[in-house]
Amino acid sequence: MGIVVKVKSANRRKDELRAGLIHLVECCPVEGCNPVDCPLYQVRQLQHAPRLKWFNALTQDDLNYFAAYHYTCANLKLAEMSVEEAAFPR
Repeated sequence: MGIVVKVKSANRRKDELRAGLIHLVECCPVEGCNPVDCPLYQVRQLQHAPRLKWFNALTQDDLNYFAAYHYTCANLKLAEMSVEEAAFPR
């Protein structure tokens, strides 16, 4: 018995994932800048139109990668910020 994926639901998921990730090509959502160690660093340096064209060409696998990468990165950065704030309260 296999899993059947409906085309409509797969396309809708891809569209929702794109909508959730489009802000990542503008800047880091945690730091509000463009960290050099981010895989999107060079993309963020492009003008708006080429950046959007690049983003629209991403495959489902690419979108999944960026979603997982940025989810993990954001959690690590937020955890580091919490540790720093606890160690050095204002």
